[in-house]
Amino acid sequence: MSSNKACCWILGIMAAGFALSAMLIGWGISQAMNSAFSSDLSGVGNVIKEQSWLVLDLSGVVPDYDVNPDLSLFGDEDGPSLHDQLLAVKAAANNEKITGIMLRPQGAAGFATLQELRNALLEFKASKKPVYAYLDLATDRDYYLASAADSIFMMPGRLGGLNFGGMAFSSTYLKRTFEHLGIQFHVIHAGRYKGAFEEFGRDSMSAELRESITGLYADVYDTYLRETAASRRNMSFDILDQETRHGDQLLINGPTCIARGYVDALVDWRVLCDRLKGGNEEFESVNARELVRAEQRADLKVRPNEIAVLYAQGEISFSGEVDGWSDDGITAPALTKQLEDLRKDDHVKAVVLRVNSPGGSAVASKQILDAVKRLQEKKPVIVSMGRVAASGGYYISASANEIVAEPNTVTGSIGVVSMFPSAEKLYEKIGAHEETISIGRWANFFRIDQTMNTEQERVLRALMDSVYLEFREDVVAGRGLSMTALDTVAEGHIWTGNQALERGLVDTLGGIDIAIGLAAKAANIGESDYELGYYPGRKDLIQFIVDRFSTGAEEFTNLRGDMSALRDPKRIVEFLKTFFVRMEYLQTILPCHVDA
Repeated sequence: MSSNKACCWILGIMAAGFALSAMLIGWGISQAMNSAFSSDLSGVGNVIKEQSWLVLDLSGVVPDYDVNPDLSLFGDEDGPSLHDQLLAVKAAANNEKITGIMLRPQGAAGFATLQELRNALLEFKASKKPVYAYLDLATDRDYYLASAADSIFMMPGRLGGLNFGGMAFSSTYLKRTFEHLGIQFHVIHAGRYKGAFEEFGRDSMSAELRESITGLYADVYDTYLRETAASRRNMSFDILDQETRHGDQLLINGPTCIARGYVDALVDWRVLCDRLKGGNEEFESVNARELVRAEQRADLKVRPNEIAVLYAQGEISFSGEVDGWSDDGITAPALTKQLEDLRKDDHVKAVVLRVNSPGGSAVASKQILDAVKRLQEKKPVIVSMGRVAASGGYYISASANEIVAEPNTVTGSIGVVSMFPSAEKLYEKIGAHEETISIGRWANFFRIDQTMNTEQERVLRALMDSVYLEFREDVVAGRGLSMTALDTVAEGHIWTGNQALERGLVDTLGGIDIAIGLAAKAANIGESDYELGYYPGRKDLIQFIVDRFSTGAEEFTNLRGDMSALRDPKRIVEFLKTFFVRMEYLQTILPCHVDA
């Protein structure tokens, strides 16, 4: 047996072992969780202790919703989703065992996400329970959330502090980089502001994209300053603006924060916990998932009507393939099936479609929109926009009965883009020559070894213009706008929720609770006459673990090949050809990644 075959057998046995181990471990964990769940339902093992604090730890980009099983019992490192945190804040207001809320933001991102959570905290204050915030090393986004608290505490000394970093956008333009390799990307846009992929086809940012992003950031910045200043005593818009634009310190340390009124006290975290423990021996805390789990066990009432909340997050793709390590992504087959299932479910009286997506495949976006329209024939659909619902994310929202967005939601970007590589010079460099046999005018329309010619560009532009027209027609039909009015706000321009409301692209500002209320009203259901159902449902624990192991085994076997591809021109050519094999020529995607 050759060494290569031996390696294949060994890797195959390892992969099989991974899968079998995953199934056995998953079965054991599932049995343990079922046992624990049954125990809790029977009244054994009360999760929430008296005088507990709900502690919300936030870092990085917080997902809207998590379809994976709840692994917090097993030390899962991923923080709770926005969905869980909003439910927990609402539950904390009514749970007599919860004394108050403690915020610990550490590098939180996404202004619209933070704004929705911040508004929930402001509503929580009606319960007369305290909200405190504790900062170690904090960003201005952390401070924006913390400003909703009654008091802000910071670690003592000069090592912790507050960074008013402001807002910045950057993009690396790679046209000349690829030209050195002999590769040219042909990027074509329908819409003057549709700057997606322009970093592959240009040496610098277009004036239109710069204008669009500048306007978006200006509005986000203004909202951030106004809301933060309004929540803090002795704080003003001008003070924050001056600090952000002209501050003399990269990190404002604790003593300086006290002197300037940015925080209320300097105290060690453990000392603060001792002060807040009440009559308990220890500081009792509960996280969002634990509180939500306890509330769900307590509320077992079944109501006759359901309002379904369907989460759609991530880029939109035409295929049904999903990365085993990540559940962020909208695939047309999965989402259209879920919409169809909700259409057929007579128990569901209305649907809230929560969209958090920068867009993606034009074909997939259109298919999803059509599924939403079919659903609307039987029941109302309200769209709640999250951090971003732009391009394809806006497309799938356009026909909704009403659209609700946060003031800082990134939306709009109504336009189309295509990008194709040609590697004529790369072929020359590596001495490659392509021989083809074909029948039909378009059989070799996209030859990787030839630069796109004038006729190809003309035909492609005509196709893009047709898709762009359909995109606009669907928005006009869904929003009740005239084509003339739409054209003044389309062209790929991106807007905040504030700006979109002014331009008729959304109907109401607010979070998912507002959308749920509108859905109940549209379905003529009283406030106490419905239950909420959340979709898609959480994954089965066993299948989740098997998927993780099998994906890990596959990545292990492919690692050597992936590394060698960096040195293999043939593999590079094969990769470039996948642009055409996918048959997704046209994309409706946000022009840039915007952390707003």
